Parts: sequence; C-alpha cells; structure tokens
Amino acid sequence: MIIKKLKHGADLCEEIKAVCKKEKIQCGWFNAVGALKNLSLAFYDQKKKKYGTLKLKGAYEISSCMGNISFADGEIFVHAHINAADEKGNVKGGHLLKSEIFAAELALFPSRKILKRKFDQTTGLKLWK
Repeated sequence: MIIKKLKHGADLCEEIKAVCKKEKIQCGWFNAVGALKNLSLAFYDQKKKKYGTLKLKGAYEISSCMGNISFADGEIFVHAHINAADEKGNVKGGHLLKSEIFAAELALFPSRKILKRKFDQTTGLKLWK
C-alpha cells in the first residue's frame, strides 16, 4: 500500500496518475479523502452512450472517492468515482473528471496484474478486457 498527501491546487486524477508513474504502478485501486474545489463530474447516459457533465463551483468535502488504475490507449488511466458534499451536506456524485485539491490524502493499493481497457460495443465504454 502507498500512502500520499497530494499537492494543494493540483487536479486529483492527475495527481493520482503522477503517483502511479513515480511509483511505477500500472494497475491497482485507490481511496481518497479530503476537500476539493471546482469539480467536474460526469454521468453516463446509457441510452445515448454519451457522458453528460456537471460542474460544481466552490468548496466540497470528499464524502467518498474510490477508483482503479489500468491502461487505456497505452497510457495510465485513472477511473475515479466521487461523492462530494457542500457546506449544507448536499451530496453530488459521479465519475470525476476535473477538480482542484484543497487537501487530499491517497491510499493506493497496487496490483501485480496489468489490466487494459478496450472499447465495448454493447455499452459504448472502454472496459477491462
């Protein structure tokens, strides 16, 4: 297991990817806690097979963030899902696209197995092959 404090002001997914590159991790899963600002989330429309986006301005507490690390198109791919709460406890969630870290801690669990993603015709998503 790798434990890291992530950089203030950085993008959460990009920081996770940077940790993976530095630690030579090609596959695994992770949990993150902390606080973020100005998030972009995605929700997959199963009928249209397209992502819609939701922009959250301001400060949010991470109430849950988990995901996995694999390869897509020859690059490390960070697949993160998040629930984020505002100052009133209202929670929004989805696939994390972008964010700005206020404070974040990462627990990363490497795997020896290498997983690659490939386009899946049925769902329209890049899934593990």
